[in-house]
Amino acid sequence: MERRKLLGLITAGAASFGGLLAVNAQNSSASDSLEIPVNRSSRPIKRGNKTLVVYYSKTGRNYPDLELTVGNTARIAHFIHARVGGDVFEIVPKRPYPVDYDQTVDQAQREESQNVYPAIKEMVPDTDPYSTIFLGHPVWWGEQPMVVQTFMRDRDLNYGTIIPFVTHEGSGFGNSLDVLDQYYPEARVLDGFSARGTDVYDNPGAARRDVNAWLEGLGF
Repeated sequence: MERRKLLGLITAGAASFGGLLAVNAQNSSASDSLEIPVNRSSRPIKRGNKTLVVYYSKTGRNYPDLELTVGNTARIAHFIHARVGGDVFEIVPKRPYPVDYDQTVDQAQREESQNVYPAIKEMVPDTDPYSTIFLGHPVWWGEQPMVVQTFMRDRDLNYGTIIPFVTHEGSGFGNSLDVLDQYYPEARVLDGFSARGTDVYDNPGAARRDVNAWLEGLGF
């Protein structure tokens, strides 16, 4: 699939692969944690009625100099699941990303520029029973890590409801909402959540309150 390079929505307070893309970042306020993609709420849903939280999150060495046993995006995913219930699937690369931060940055850039789709370690669940899928990831080089795009390539989420959430260090959603639209042009996409990874790390309690307020606004 050819992935267009899009302008993207760059706003404040979302999370990314720590500092991975300072080149894509804009100055932002940590309090502006919500971004609103195109809401295609009038499109039909032709799926089951279950909820699934899908996410990829990096542990180990992260920006700026953090050693994470629980990734920042994983924390957001757990907060979502605690409120909405349903099932959870963590996207784990079959070949882990390097422990070294700079090596991971380089690998992520190569994967994106060469359209490399890394294999996922565990079998990806059948998504047909799920009418609502929360899809979360850090923003790497302005979009979804390619291992997340492996999931997106292999599972058709059209005619369902997708709710994106991301972590970043200044880029907000970057181009990830446009990439999402390319994979799933018929999906119903609701308002997404974004937070700076360092904010999630420094104050997870505040991040959880922000997540709950966002979910309440969506009716969860």
